[in-house]
This record gives sequence, C-alpha cells and structure tokens, in this order.
Amino acid sequence: MQTSAEIREGFLSFFEEKGHLRRPSASLVPRADDRSTLLTSAGMQPQMPFFLGLERPPAPLTTTAQKCFRTPDIEEVGLDTYHLTFFEMLGNFSFGQYFKDGAIEYASEFVRDRLQLDWDRMWVSVHAGDPELGLGPDEVAIELWKRIGMPAERIVPLPSSENFWSVGGPGPCGPDSEIYYDWGEDAGCGEPDCLPGCTRCERFLEFWNLVFMEYELHPDRRLTPLPKQNIDTGLGLERTARIVQQVPSVYDTDGYQLIMAWIAAESGTAYGDSAVATKAHRILADHGRGMTFMVGDGVLPGNEGREYVLRRIIRRAVQQARTIGLERLHRLTGVVVEQMEEAYPELREHAETIDRVVRQEEERFTETLERGMKLFEELAGEGAISGEQAFTLAATYGFPIELTVELAEERGQAVDLDGFQAEMGRHREISRGTGEKGAVQRAADFAREAGFETEFVGYAKVDVLTQIGTLEELGDGTFLAKLRESPFYPAGGGQVTDQGWIEHDGDGSIRAELVEAYRFDADQALLFRGEGFAAGDRVRAVVPWSVRFPTMTNHTATHLLQAALREVLGQHVTQAGSAVRPDKLRFDFSHGAQLTGEEREQVEQRVNRAIFANAPVHTFETTLDEARSLGAMALFGEKYGDIVRVVEVPATSTELCGGTHVRTTAEIGLFAILSEGSVGGGARRIEAVTSGEAWAALRARAEEGDELRAELEAVRRELRRKPAVAPAAVPEPELRVEAVNGVNLVVEAVDGIDADALLELSDRFKQRHAPAAVVLGSAGEGGVSLVANFDPAVAEKVSASDVIRAAAPLVGGGGGGRPTMARAGGKDAARLPDALAEAERLIRAAL
Repeated sequence: MQTSAEIREGFLSFFEEKGHLRRPSASLVPRADDRSTLLTSAGMQPQMPFFLGLERPPAPLTTTAQKCFRTPDIEEVGLDTYHLTFFEMLGNFSFGQYFKDGAIEYASEFVRDRLQLDWDRMWVSVHAGDPELGLGPDEVAIELWKRIGMPAERIVPLPSSENFWSVGGPGPCGPDSEIYYDWGEDAGCGEPDCLPGCTRCERFLEFWNLVFMEYELHPDRRLTPLPKQNIDTGLGLERTARIVQQVPSVYDTDGYQLIMAWIAAESGTAYGDSAVATKAHRILADHGRGMTFMVGDGVLPGNEGREYVLRRIIRRAVQQARTIGLERLHRLTGVVVEQMEEAYPELREHAETIDRVVRQEEERFTETLERGMKLFEELAGEGAISGEQAFTLAATYGFPIELTVELAEERGQAVDLDGFQAEMGRHREISRGTGEKGAVQRAADFAREAGFETEFVGYAKVDVLTQIGTLEELGDGTFLAKLRESPFYPAGGGQVTDQGWIEHDGDGSIRAELVEAYRFDADQALLFRGEGFAAGDRVRAVVPWSVRFPTMTNHTATHLLQAALREVLGQHVTQAGSAVRPDKLRFDFSHGAQLTGEEREQVEQRVNRAIFANAPVHTFETTLDEARSLGAMALFGEKYGDIVRVVEVPATSTELCGGTHVRTTAEIGLFAILSEGSVGGGARRIEAVTSGEAWAALRARAEEGDELRAELEAVRRELRRKPAVAPAAVPEPELRVEAVNGVNLVVEAVDGIDADALLELSDRFKQRHAPAAVVLGSAGEGGVSLVANFDPAVAEKVSASDVIRAAAPLVGGGGGGRPTMARAGGKDAARLPDALAEAERLIRAAL
C-alpha cells in the first residue's frame, strides 16, 4: 500500500520522466495581482499568468504538488467523510505542447501502471456539448478514452456545469474530462441513473480532472480559440490516497491517521470513541494542517480577509480541542511540520514562528472563550438567539458568529443571522471594492494584447521621453496605456504605486494624471485620467522628485529598521508586512511583546547611526540560491523567481527587494518612530518618518517635552502648597484586572479619594499591569471624578479622551484630555456605575 508521500513523489517523478520540469508549490497567498481568491485554491491558479500569456512559463511542460485551501465549507469540516479546507493538488501542465491525447494517455498510464488501481472500477466523464457556446459533444476525448481501453458504457457525457472549466467569467476556458473511482453498487443510491455526477450518493469519487484549455470566453459569451492549446490537470492527493489505501474516508488515510494518533495520545480520547470525538478529531486534523501551512506562508490571524480565515480555523480548533480534553493545541503544528517538511521544507524553516503565532492566538481565544461561553450558556436556555445577542457575543466578548451558530446547532437552537447582520450594519460599514477584480483583469487583457513589454526605467530615471505603444479609452475620463519605457513603479514589495503624469512632448498643457499602475511580472499597464492622448504619441512621463525621493528614503529606512529590530529584540524578528509611502513608512514584524521605552530608543538610535554612517546602498540581480548564500533576508511568505534583485547596505542589511532606494544611507537624513503597537497574532507595527518629516516629528517631540516639564513644575508647586499626606492615609484598594485580547482592563469605582489621588492610583495600575486600560471613578460630596489612563498601544485603538467624553455626560458632567489620559467631573453620583459601564463597553468594542 502506497503512503500519501509515496503517491506524491510517484506522481512528480512520473511526469519528470515524461519531460516535465518539477516546480515547487506556490504560496497559499496568491500573487499580488491575483485577487480572485483569498487563498490559492487550485493547482492551476499559480499557472494562470502562463495560460493568459502574461508571462513566459519556466518550461513548456511542468508538474507540481500545490498546497491549496478552500474556505466555503469550513463549517462542514468534521460533519462528513470528505470535506476539507487544506489539501494537496498534484498537477501536470502543458503550455502549447501535448493536448487531449497526451493528457489522457499519461493519466491512464499513471492510474494503471503506477497506482495499479483496478481499471474495471474506473469511469470517466466528458463534456456533453453546449449549444449556447456553439459546442457539440467532445467526440475527440471520447475516442481517445476508447482507444486506451475505457469501455463506452463507462464514458459519461455531462453538461457544462460539470465538465466545462472557466475562470468564472471571461478568460481562458475549455471542456474537461474527469476520472472517477466506483466504490460499487453497495455504496450507491440504487437508482438506474446512478452514474458519475450523481448527487444522491457517494458511489463515484472524482479524483482527477483533465482540463483541455483551448478557448477564450468573451463577455458576450463568444468562444474564440487561444493561440495555443494548453493542458491543466488536478489530481487530489487525499482522495487518491483514500482509493489506493481502500479506506472509507479521507480521514482514514495515513496523512490524517498519524495526526489523529497524536491527538488521541495527548487527549486520551480516540477517533471513533463517540460522535463528539470523531468530529473533534476530523476538525483538528484538517484545521491543524491548514493553520500550519497558512502561518508558514506568512498569514497572521486578524479580522479581515485571509487573516480572518486563519483566526476562524484556529479558534474553531481550540473549541473542539476543549471538547476532548486536549490542551496546548499549538503543539499540533509541530506534528504537521514533522510529517510534511520533506515535501514542503519551508515548514521547518518557519516552525518556531508557526508555533508562536498559533500559541498566542490560542491563549488569546481561550480567555475569550471562557468569557463568551458563560454568556452563551445563559442564552442557550432562552430559545432562539437573537441577532442582538449574537452581536453582543461577537462585539463585546470576541465570540465569532460562526462559533455561535455551530454551538447553537449542536443544541438544536436557531440564531437570527439576519438580525445579526443588521446589527453589524448599524455598527460598521464594510467596503470591499467589488470592481477591483474586473479592473485588474481588464488591465491584464490589455497588457497581454499589446504585443510588447514595457521597459521599467524608474530605478534610474523619474523623467523620461517615451511613446504610448497602445491605448484604450474606458469612457469615464480614464484610459489604459502601455508606454515603451516607464518610470512609474507599480505597487509591490510594500511600496505604493508612484504618483505622476504624462504630458505631450513639447506641450505640457495636455496632461493626464496617473491613477494606477498594474504589475504583471516584469510588464505593466497604466491607468490615467485625462484626455487628448492616442497610441503612437510621444510623451514625457514624470514621477515628481518630491514624491519619489521621500518614498526612496522611507523604503531604505525599512531595511535599516528591520536590521535594528533584529539586533535589539533578537533574530526571531521577521517582516510581516510593510507600507512604504512618500509621507511615512509602516513596518509590521513578528514579536510577542510591546517594546519598552529603552528598546524603542535603541532601535531609533541604531537606525540613525546607520544613516549617519553614509554607507553605500548597492542593488544587483543574482540567482535566488546565490542571494540566500549571501544571507539575503526574504519577505516571510513571499515567493521569488530564479533571478532576484538584492538591496545591500554593507555590514548592516541584505534583503531581496524590487523597490526604489537611495544611493547612500545619508540621503535618508533622519529617522523617527511615531508609534509602536500590536496588530494581533504575535505581530507588532511601527510607523515612522524620515528626512524632513522626521525633523518635524523630533521638533514636536521636543516641544511636547518642554510642555510636560512645565506641567510637572506646576504640579510640584501645587503640591508644595498642600500639606503632606502620609501614604497610609490613602490605602490602595483591590481592583479587578481582566485580560481582554492582550490588554489588562481595569474599570472600577473607588470610594473616598479625590481627583488627584484617583489619577495617581490609575498611574500605578497602568504601570503595574502594562499594557493596560484603566478607568476609575469616585463619588464624594463634591460630585463625581472620572479618569481614563491608557497605555500608548491601547490609545492607538481607542482614545482615553473619547471614552471620557462619552462617559462623562452620564454623570451630568464633561471633560477631555489626550488619547493616553483624560479626566472629567460630574454631579450625578448615582449614575457613576452607568458611566463606568459605558466606558468599559467602548474599550471592549475597540479591543
């Protein structure tokens, strides 16, 4: 019996023997110009630029084992024998070489000779034709299947919904042919029309899809032939292993049983002990693989997009682990790494980061789960859960709506999802930019059809005379253009798209402003707003130096910043994202704790020391292997080609980077950190400025210091006028401290102290429990005093001044202050609990 690893290696070796170049899996994070899915969901997805003709494939024939993740059925995982989120897709690809004959011959040879499966149990489906598309039945595929020994009765024509592949709209497409394994009549529904494609039973398991990509679908539903006939195939490893190993479900294959054996040993609960145990084991095995690979490709838990997908599966796994007594779930990632690292070596490279990210999210959610479960249990006895209750669980207690629904279904309860969405709509506006995907695809088509590749000259020039090679009016005052030479940098590697314009050569009065630059590998297409331009025009293309130069200083500064962070905090620090703009830079990095004041100062000093050293900044191209041998840092989760661009500051920093940079570090001028805070999932964020913006920030910092010194002196003078109070006269009360998403929250009423003592007490608790958000109130004969005292990291998410302004009216008063500290007074002592409750609600919602 072949293992999953042996099937994977056997597939790749087989196609290598057939002249295919073995390529490593692409990242689960799609390319920056691929906005079709949050995560790579098919083996062909990374190949699309080759099929579209936007890029040259690395070889005419390739083969891959691609890691994939599909999000729609997350809640279905664990309920049946086959739903998965993470899976592996084995593929062989032909770019204009062999077509249907080669694909079918290779597939049948591999199934019969290498997998040695029972050919009598094989069925195939083919495209039945589609009058709307002007296509008849795929007779060529039918005859080819017959030629290699497939009986006619086991060749099943199916409609376009089953056997015609497209990108979901205009683009490359073609009929396909799928291979099924027949589990036998006993597994069927008993109906006479039970054939491949039957939706009533699981008798026929589709495990290999052969796509004959030979057409382009146009918006008007016309089909035209592609320049080349291509082959794209996908063999599901987990399904194939189930067939080879003759087991009842994918979860019974060796790929999952090794993981489940560890779960059973650690929890004391075996797979199959009960329905609860079976569900938990399946979810943990699938989600454990998914979370490991996602973090390994640079995804961190968050509240949007793929980051939220990761958070969902980690939190769903944590909840299921509790049902079988499994603690410290993060250890499961080590089991996955050990099992899969030979095929995916990046897992071992990032094993420590994977463990740390999952552990931190697990710890954070465990606190959330304990609070939320208490409220959920209260609601569980009251019938259906209303939308408002579900929203409270989500917004106040951090309880994901998916978990609320799943737990409610286990208890036979309903959740008012419409009401929940209505509540969400009232509290926040979600904007997703639905037209973006279409705009990028249109630009991609435009670039491909131009017939030439734009030369990017922006590393050396920001003002260039060039020609519009081709142009397409879009009808809304904008147009797409491709220049022969372009100084415009398209967004990539964290650096934003350049600003700039084109103007007629010799007539600067006719100008079009750059709206967006689209990157397609080494090529680009440009979107402009303006009129009076046509293909063939000679134009001047300009990136203003006032925009490009600060962008360059900020980008080089991010490299110095990463080097400084690794020196001060440790070599575990890796880049988790960045945004390089003309006005400032943002740098996200892996680190589990807030920087101390001393660490922040050291980082800033080290960056400025590197700037004042006036070191040269070298850029050069080399092979990926050579760059790694030089110690070049790569962006976590990013995939690179065989030839890469290296940016080096000798003895300080060596990184793979395609961005624009200064010539020497001294050109950066100055560097100043504006803020440092958490972005969740074990990642921190620094925002900083350089050059003139840094000078302004440092001057403002000095002026603020002068003001604070003046305030301190005024306080000292006031204290000298007051009689001294013995420390014992104001005893420190016991205040409740609660951890909320990594922040220690203190919201309490304190009796018998005045406003100044209240402020001093809040300072003590803020420093003792950092990072903290402290809100205290006291009622006396003179009225009510309120103080909000927040850590700077907390103030980035919610302002103390905003909290006080919202709470103070409830006690009949008002107040204000800074984002980190604010105070208020009022008259209505009876409403102090209401004011404190409103303050706590606002803080929890923000955290």
